Amino acid sequence: MTLTQRQPSLDAVELPTLDELAAVVEARAGEPAARLGAAIELGREVTDLGDALIGRFVADARAAGLSWTEIGRLFGTSKQAVQQRYGPSTAESGDWPGRWTAGVRRTLDQAAHEARALGHDYIGTEHVLLSLVSAAGGVAAAVLHDLGVDRDRMLATTCMRHGPGGDSSQECLPLMPRLKQALEHSRRIADGLDVRLADTEHVLAGIVAVSDSMAVEILRRLGVTPSAVRTALAERLGVAPERLGGTRRRRRRLLAPSR
Repeated sequence: MTLTQRQPSLDAVELPTLDELAAVVEARAGEPAARLGAAIELGREVTDLGDALIGRFVADARAAGLSWTEIGRLFGTSKQAVQQRYGPSTAESGDWPGRWTAGVRRTLDQAAHEARALGHDYIGTEHVLLSLVSAAGGVAAAVLHDLGVDRDRMLATTCMRHGPGGDSSQECLPLMPRLKQALEHSRRIADGLDVRLADTEHVLAGIVAVSDSMAVEILRRLGVTPSAVRTALAERLGVAPERLGGTRRRRRRLLAPSR
């Protein structure tokens, strides 16, 4: 077989049709409400897979010398927007940029291990949530346990299915955009509380602030809402739940609209 024959092509890989995806949903659930939940879950899986695909080739393009300006042009957006969404990937173990406690750095390292063990070639909010709930200590682990969330219950959800390839051996896993959003929320929440180093409680608050993340979907399946998480965290920290990222202030208009 020649190299050309071995190379995959779009002609050789058939993407699933809408009807085929609908059949997957119907196979997972029977009742209308359950089917809608399954469709939401599958939609997030497809979106996450697409993000991981793009993230991989963004990393390849950067390694080949393309600038963020050139990559942004391909997306039809600014370099700042594409850089914020897709770069950079994870570095060496423990090398997490930002002001984090040692506990958070261990949590993020463990999230990468959890992703690989599940055969996933990306790190998402669900892997960080699994790492948080599996930790031996910390405010986040205590809050999750009080709310009835544990490692076994998380892994029993269909959201945490193993990938088709077994353990992922990819050296550097990309961060999913929603995880990046969650980590940005975490740092802002810590800053708002005048805490220099963001800890696990801030990471958990940041995760539930991203309402369409896979971690929030898993919590919902376990009967836990983002509001319940914020309330429990607020009680532990002695602050108002609103300070943990549940709402975003709207910018004031400098000029009143004409009537």
